[in-house]
Amino acid sequence: MTNSPKYLAVYEVLKQTVDACADGEKLPPVKELCETCQVSLATLLSALNLLEKDGMIRREPKKGIYCTKGNSPARKLRITLLLPGEQEPLFVAAITACHRFCKSRGVELKVESFELDPKSELAELEAVLRDDDCCGLLYMPLYPLFDTPEALNMLREIHRVKPVVQFDRQLGEGETSFIGYDCYHDCRAAVEYLIECGHRSIGLIRASNDDEAKPSTRLAGYFDALKAHHLAYDPRHTIVYDVFKPDLANDVVEILSAPDCPTAYFAVNSVYVPRFMRKVLFVNKSVPRDFSLVCYDLSDTLINLSQEITYVAEPTREAVAAAAEQLLREIARRPDAPKQQLLRGHFVYGESCRELKAV
Repeated sequence: MTNSPKYLAVYEVLKQTVDACADGEKLPPVKELCETCQVSLATLLSALNLLEKDGMIRREPKKGIYCTKGNSPARKLRITLLLPGEQEPLFVAAITACHRFCKSRGVELKVESFELDPKSELAELEAVLRDDDCCGLLYMPLYPLFDTPEALNMLREIHRVKPVVQFDRQLGEGETSFIGYDCYHDCRAAVEYLIECGHRSIGLIRASNDDEAKPSTRLAGYFDALKAHHLAYDPRHTIVYDVFKPDLANDVVEILSAPDCPTAYFAVNSVYVPRFMRKVLFVNKSVPRDFSLVCYDLSDTLINLSQEITYVAEPTREAVAAAAEQLLREIARRPDAPKQQLLRGHFVYGESCRELKAV
């Protein structure tokens, strides 16, 4: 005999109960059902989710669980999109893409956001766990901006009860399905483009929370591109901006004024790009005459710049749509193992790069 998940056995017990009930008859409260079946809340909710998917019950918030017999309408499928903030271009793009996807599939979407604070994130995750109307969660975590072990524990609790698919960033690697970006190859390609243009001294623009000792995939792409072409990395030329206060950075003017300053820069994202260009003007230089520039980011973050930047476009909208599609699959049927998928971006050629003449 195979070891089937416990909730399937509870499903069969409850199915017999529902079959014996009249249409619209109310089932006992959740707490009582847990005691009767001698199972945890998570196991019971998994069984109820399956009964509801099969159209045998409907749940009404703050009222109860009711049997359905054919003609009773099943609850409309609803998913929750949870992410930090909703005003930045990244979040606006994610919300818009998810809304369009859900509208095309007839799925109800609930958007919830939290502040850039672990306590706010944890509170919203707890609300998702308590929300019986939520059939699945699309989630962008704060991690790795903050170390959030409490959020990880809550995420595990949610995943026991309902499907979760993360996108953009991943908390608890491999614990849920994740749709992200192939930042390593995209960023490596961006740096190699500068090398193809003849640049042999390529500086780095990164955030203060980027750890060069344990590089992210974006930094790893930069370092490996230099290494593959036998080019040196000089930390003296690295511009480091404050992740929470981007106007604050290390000695940018001194770096850009140095006699041996780089001829090109790679930025891990566009956050400091407008400030970089102002600093370049301040030292009486220009882009691309004195500095070529390539960055990696969402297209929406660059549209208001006076100069068209060469960059690799982060596939945020594609990732959100793919994550939502994966979530619907997991609502219909839980996978044997979480799915991990990384999407490639694409090059957008602007005016911020120039080819160096061979010496």
